[in-house]
Amino acid sequence: MKADSETKNLMAELAKWSRKNSMAQIWWRDDDASRPTSNLDWMLKTIHSLEFKPLLAAIPNLSSRELAKALETNGLPIAVHGLSHSNYEPADSRKSEFGPSRDLHDIKKDLIQAKEQLSCIFGDSVIDCFVPPWNRIREDIIPNLSELGFSGFSSFGKRSSKVHESNLKWFNTHVDVIDWPNTRQFIGRDAMISQITDNLRRQRTRSVTSEPVGVLTHHLNMIESDWEEFRNIFTVLKKNNAVRFVDPLELFH
Repeated sequence: MKADSETKNLMAELAKWSRKNSMAQIWWRDDDASRPTSNLDWMLKTIHSLEFKPLLAAIPNLSSRELAKALETNGLPIAVHGLSHSNYEPADSRKSEFGPSRDLHDIKKDLIQAKEQLSCIFGDSVIDCFVPPWNRIREDIIPNLSELGFSGFSSFGKRSSKVHESNLKWFNTHVDVIDWPNTRQFIGRDAMISQITDNLRRQRTRSVTSEPVGVLTHHLNMIESDWEEFRNIFTVLKKNNAVRFVDPLELFH
């Protein structure tokens, strides 16, 4: 990778981690898995190249045994990504499958069904982690996840200060590589590096213990050249002594 300004900023940030004798931890989650596609194949190629596995968030109502077969030799941990990835909120509200418009009883029923259904497809590859579609969920649901069979939870961005759930293994993603408001495509190399650098800096300067920086992908929105850029960036990170890639099973098992 050429040593441009964004790469130099990333290297400078990692040097600060190194001087503190600290390790920058990075993990990866990919959302919306449902079927075998060429997009999925490009991601699997990247996984093999980097020897680094993401947490794969799969949609129970859209997943099939064909997908399970395509993944059976890859050993990827599977998280529950909603039930059908359907929106129940009004047109003028932000999309959510488990938002304020739904009855709490119906939500709990769907969550139980989602885990059972996904386990029937993927077997032991399914872990007890819930990933809400659109990274949105009613906050009063989160404390109930453990009684519904979930020990882990993952969304996006900063954790809500209103929810205190000490028993939940809660690890969010922080870098979204898709430009959802505009192109709905890969944000590009420079923007991805910049987001990683900014989040590493934020974690390093936190007054409390830092958490792993989570990188979020949606393979259905990425083409082969995007994955090449992704691999190049992650190869640079992997070679740095101040970086450790974290297996999702370390976080959620």
